[in-house]
Amino acid sequence: MTRPMSTEEFFEKINSILKEKGKMPNILDYVHPTSNPISIRTYEFDLRSSLTYGGNEGIYLDLWIEYLEGNEKHRAAIGTYKTLYEDDNAMHIMASLLANFIIEEHSYVNNNLDDFTWEGADVHALKENGERVNWGYTCGTMEAALKKKDELLKHHQQVVVRDNATRKEKIYRRKDER
Repeated sequence: MTRPMSTEEFFEKINSILKEKGKMPNILDYVHPTSNPISIRTYEFDLRSSLTYGGNEGIYLDLWIEYLEGNEKHRAAIGTYKTLYEDDNAMHIMASLLANFIIEEHSYVNNNLDDFTWEGADVHALKENGERVNWGYTCGTMEAALKKKDELLKHHQQVVVRDNATRKEKIYRRKDER
């Protein structure tokens, strides 16, 4: 991705996966993404939900994410599902929709972590052939990333540092002490 995904796009993406897999219930009266989308800049968020009977009719499933920005907790809506049905079976179907959404959301984020990494900097050691090792570090600031790079260069010939906001990378090489 060339920019962070919005909460609205995220809701629509998980809905498309649910539809493709035949997991979207046929009792829904509407499916609404948030009308106030924000950019999702980190994969470090918690999916939250409220599954409840409506005030005067039906069952609602509201979904939002909670995340930290600095030291402050924030909440951003992603979408709502509603059915006019109110019986026990409808509640079980809506609970199943919630479970399926959680499963697909978790899988999608974990399989696309880079699409949800737009803050801080990543640091990876490189193998002799230039490939990244299969572990690395995400640092909150470029200053912290450059310190981690210096630590890694003590044990590795090359290290790459990526600014997650710009997607720009720089390779650093250890200077031989001869």
